[in-house]
Amino acid sequence: MSAVLTEQLGPRGRRRVRAANAVAIVFILALAAFVIYRLQATGNFEGSLWEEFIDYETQWPQYLLAGLGYTIRAALTAMVLATIVGFIAALGRLARSRPVRWIARAYVEGFRSVPLLIFILFAYLGLQQLGLAFISPFSALVIALTTYNGAVLAEIFRAGVLSLGRGQSEAASAIGLNYWQSMRLVILPQAVRRMIPSILAQLATLTKDTSLGYIIGYEELLRRAGRLGEQSPSNNLQAFFVAGVIYFIVIYLLSRLASRLEVRQRRKYGAGRVEAGAGLEDIDALGVEADVSEQRLREPAISA
Repeated sequence: MSAVLTEQLGPRGRRRVRAANAVAIVFILALAAFVIYRLQATGNFEGSLWEEFIDYETQWPQYLLAGLGYTIRAALTAMVLATIVGFIAALGRLARSRPVRWIARAYVEGFRSVPLLIFILFAYLGLQQLGLAFISPFSALVIALTTYNGAVLAEIFRAGVLSLGRGQSEAASAIGLNYWQSMRLVILPQAVRRMIPSILAQLATLTKDTSLGYIIGYEELLRRAGRLGEQSPSNNLQAFFVAGVIYFIVIYLLSRLASRLEVRQRRKYGAGRVEAGAGLEDIDALGVEADVSEQRLREPAISA
């Protein structure tokens, strides 16, 4: 699609892009060097500030890893519930009944258009004001993540269904299946299989969003890093840096798994990139990345 909407750069345009990239790289390296110099000058690289994070006798590593466990617990619980909600909402958006489609679309568009932080605050403070005093930080975070990501996953599932050729539904009708039978037996199994990489990519995004539970006191990884910084102000920067590294490792592994599954299903089923739609930049980026990976895999065969 991008080849149709944009023109290929000419020799002058490519030279300008290379020059701009070179300037940007030099600027980033200079900025990184300045930051490292300032950290070194202020003593932030001293071993005594970092050794607590690898010394299990101080119990700091266990404390952070327990926070990671709470993060994963909230992410997995919300992802399971959001998948169910998104699946139902996707069926609603694909239903033949106009009122059902309107209700499903109102849910999807409404919950995708409001910042997640507002949902988290409402789920914790608002529901308590409505008399639900038993709402805990964990419950509030899961409710907010479920409602928000359910709307996102609804569009992912709908994109997966719409990405299948019309021949699938026509073949199902030809053998006597009605609309819901063809959806249940023919369309949805194929769509769900195609959407597994996108679902994993959304799980990575959801895992990052659990850090917003910090605002309501949920004991996830970021909040525990903040507590460590409060207990030892001189280690505040180091605590958040270690938490960031842990987040990076978890999210990177999930993203790599999603990308590999995306390339694998293309090679196995000959499927193209699924356009997830506006507002799903992470999912669209996964498809673009899979395009690049697939092209790299093909280059040796082409040159041979």
